[in-house]
Amino acid sequence: MRLIGAFITLAALFMSATANAQPVTYQITPMALRPYAKVALNTTFQFNLEENEAGIVSTAEIDPGLGITGALGVELAPEFDVELELSSYRGSVDFRNVAGVATTYIPEEDIMLNSLMINGFYKFAPVSNARFKLGGGIGYGQYVLTDTALLKHRGSGIVYQVKGIGEYDLTPNIAFSAEGGYIGTTDFDVDLTGSTVTRDTALDGITLGTGLKAKF
Repeated sequence: MRLIGAFITLAALFMSATANAQPVTYQITPMALRPYAKVALNTTFQFNLEENEAGIVSTAEIDPGLGITGALGVELAPEFDVELELSSYRGSVDFRNVAGVATTYIPEEDIMLNSLMINGFYKFAPVSNARFKLGGGIGYGQYVLTDTALLKHRGSGIVYQVKGIGEYDLTPNIAFSAEGGYIGTTDFDVDLTGSTVTRDTALDGITLGTGLKAKF
């Protein structure tokens, strides 16, 4: 349901923004393609963790940590970008609710979500030196929970996102970028180290980032 909701939100935003646009015909040629690379520091906001172990559901809020995002992409046409993005998001567990009951302690647990996604973006005012991009992506994610005993519990599955990016050209080939979006996962089957139990885990929340983009 989270995946469906994210794509419905993206579609609604896109249709609203382009409702009055005139039809345009594009011809993509090798000469029109322009590759780029970008790197950004990222963090999270209102990041939520939900776990289900043997039918017992627990939820937790994640205090934001500092991560990094890198991408290689290409401008297919003035208005469209496609890219391959590699990201790592980090944070620490603030508190837990287990079966609806708040715990009386704050566990010293850290989480990391690594993702590899294919993204597509539509650019507004593409020929100006300041522009806004709206899009999203889907791909593969790996989740790692480091518990209080420093044991690492891992799981993997599908990751998806909706993202808006503002860009400002510092030079013809270098642009500053600021981005914000929503990221979510399907249920990951997390293998608990030292146990035969599998824990269903899902994450979702807001991502924020800022960085630089180089065009070639």
